Amino acid sequence: MRTTVGTAPPKADFNWYWTSQTASFVGDRLTGFAVPSIAILTLDATSAQVGILSAIGWLAYPTLGLVAGAALTHLPRRKVMITGELTRFALFTTIPLTALAGWVTIPQLLIVVALAGIATVFVDIAGQSYLPVVVPPGALVTANASLQSSDSLSKLTGPALAGLSLKLTGPYYGLLLSALPFLASALTRTRIQTLEPTATPGAAPSRERSEAGHPSPGLQATSPEARALSPAVASPQAMRRRIAVGLRFVMDHEVLKPLVIGAAVRSFGTGMVDAVLLLFAYRALGLSSLQGGLLIAAGSIGGLLGAFAANRLVDRFGTHRTLLLTGLEGVFWLAIPVSLVFAPAIVLVVIRVCASIWSPVWNVLTTSVRQNVTPADLQSTVHATARTVTSSTIPLGALTGGFAAGVLGGQLGTSTGLVLVLATGGAITGASVLSIRRSSQA
Repeated sequence: MRTTVGTAPPKADFNWYWTSQTASFVGDRLTGFAVPSIAILTLDATSAQVGILSAIGWLAYPTLGLVAGAALTHLPRRKVMITGELTRFALFTTIPLTALAGWVTIPQLLIVVALAGIATVFVDIAGQSYLPVVVPPGALVTANASLQSSDSLSKLTGPALAGLSLKLTGPYYGLLLSALPFLASALTRTRIQTLEPTATPGAAPSRERSEAGHPSPGLQATSPEARALSPAVASPQAMRRRIAVGLRFVMDHEVLKPLVIGAAVRSFGTGMVDAVLLLFAYRALGLSSLQGGLLIAAGSIGGLLGAFAANRLVDRFGTHRTLLLTGLEGVFWLAIPVSLVFAPAIVLVVIRVCASIWSPVWNVLTTSVRQNVTPADLQSTVHATARTVTSSTIPLGALTGGFAAGVLGGQLGTSTGLVLVLATGGAITGASVLSIRRSSQA
């Protein structure tokens, strides 16, 4: 039996949502490790090709993110998530299937990752927009912290599991296993029963309240801008208006604007780091896929700690000061040159652990703030705007990192070039908090 709008959604729905998101995170980490590992270890990809591979999955955000947000205003978000997960599963399974015929190339990997990136955009934006329907506003930080814990745990276990499967079953069968969590996520999402509210143009503000006694984000009063837009209309003109409303809401908002700018800078820096991290592990340290997976996974322990600590940090320091503390993520990467003179693998693990504490804290707080200050009928467009702006800089960072690693590696040596790129990416990541240093309301 489906939950009707206006009644408190059952706790089981969040548990199913959490489980499905966890499976999706695991699929992201497994395939995100397996595909570049295949490119580097099996297809002998260059640094530039690895950078392009890292970037191309994110290109769907600048090209389709705003359109997806506008479309999701009047699409059933749960069904969109299910369709997106099934699409990702099907796409990644094409690689091992063509491997049976002895035909796998870098261009094929690029096409699969690019198409999977499109599906990811819809799954991501639909998921962030759907969560406020499932939980009351007072529980959003806790819910996002739980999701971030799963994301951090997937970063801890995913690369190790992917590395192990690649070693035991071979690269292509390992990738097939890595895609299975997307199928599990799709099936689990079918168990969520909460109905999505349907906004009515010009309707009076809803006075329904959640279990916690707060107005539910899924039932909030509509914004004046959004009341002029009928969610049932999907014409190009209506889509453009929704995109414009979302952009204007974010850029005019005194809290959201600095957060989005900071996130964009942060994404550029982390894009650089992530693009060359496996190159450093494989080509500078000479690790196997299993060792590389274990090494990368070990660094994600910090992310798990950060997800668990987010609530306590906010209780002690407040949201604004905690966001400023997340700049430490970049500061730790500035120590990576030490790896050139002392125990590079150990130094990398220590830096990864210490730096990764702060990324989930940033994600939990910025997502919760955005969900809390955004009216229900603007959730999709505002999340799409924020995600598009911030995620658009990831491919720029990845391309910059990949090409810089190739140039610097040729001039200074592979290890030195990769270390310089990692340190630069870290410095940019840390500088992201400068955009919110004067904000007292974040």
